Amino acid sequence: MSKEEVKKTQSENEEPNSQEESAEKKDGDKNYSVNMAILGGVVGAGIGLLANPKASKKIMENLSESEFVKTAGDEFRKTAQELIAGQAQNSVKQLASGYLSKIEEGLLSPKKDKGKKQEDNGDYEEIKEENKQLNDRLEKIEQMLSNLVDSK
Repeated sequence: MSKEEVKKTQSENEEPNSQEESAEKKDGDKNYSVNMAILGGVVGAGIGLLANPKASKKIMENLSESEFVKTAGDEFRKTAQELIAGQAQNSVKQLASGYLSKIEEGLLSPKKDKGKKQEDNGDYEEIKEENKQLNDRLEKIEQMLSNLVDSK
């Protein structure tokens, strides 16, 4: 077989496949178009019914009494509660993990706080000593002044 014959055979084999694929594609497009037409009709009919005040009032009354709508409403409420609870849990977890990471980094470490307290106590003792020395000086100055006043 020559190269031309091989190419011709391959092209003949490919043509039926492409024809089958195009036929399937057309059928799929038809089904899609029909589905969209039906959906459009249902939506249009619903809007038409709801546009009429009497009909919409009856529909709403029937829906409110419907067991299906009540069940769907309960399920929706449960789902909403679960979502809110999940978000609250995630928020608490994030806050807790942020606080724990700060503790691990040493920003809120109890060990460092104790060290600060000890430093603060050391500073307090230092200030207390200075205060005592100043009081002693003041007492000496008062004695000198009282001696000076007594001498005159």
